[in-house]
Amino acid sequence: MSFSTTRRIVTGHDIHGKAIFTSDKVLTPANPLDPAGSPPTGIIPGFTNLYKTDGIPAKAQTPFVDVHGKKIGLVDPSGVYCRIVDFPAVGNSEDNVNIMHRTQSVDLGVVLKGSIKLILDDGLETIMGEGDVVVQRATIHAWKNASTENCRVLFVLVPAEPVLDETTGEVLRPSPTPHLVD
Repeated sequence: MSFSTTRRIVTGHDIHGKAIFTSDKVLTPANPLDPAGSPPTGIIPGFTNLYKTDGIPAKAQTPFVDVHGKKIGLVDPSGVYCRIVDFPAVGNSEDNVNIMHRTQSVDLGVVLKGSIKLILDDGLETIMGEGDVVVQRATIHAWKNASTENCRVLFVLVPAEPVLDETTGEVLRPSPTPHLVD
């Protein structure tokens, strides 16, 4: 399986505050489960981790830290993540990789290429196509690329306060993802 590469250009400042290019690099999608950042295989999606802010609000004058190819969680309360996820086509096959999960974040997702099914915990689903945007507010969900072509989605994940069950006051915890973190 082969996914498209992404050219990532990062700007910054010199010691006088003048704009500079800090990095200009072509990134290849990585296996999010592999600490070495090797390419994904089978139905494992490819993650292209573009950037993570150093706090909220972001600190624009800190040194650039490259998170691409690193094994990192879906969301981090200490900053905003931006990544591209390439979902391989699985057609009607069972997909036991892209499981139901909840993140403690507001996720902005833009389909850049292809189409993908967004499934909610009660079975509701919708198909998103190129140019479609989802604003996902810490809901339980899963993704399934039931098409015959790979799908590419740009995500910006903003840490959020926990969601509560308003009837009980219980905090609805995010899904554990220890397999994604070193």
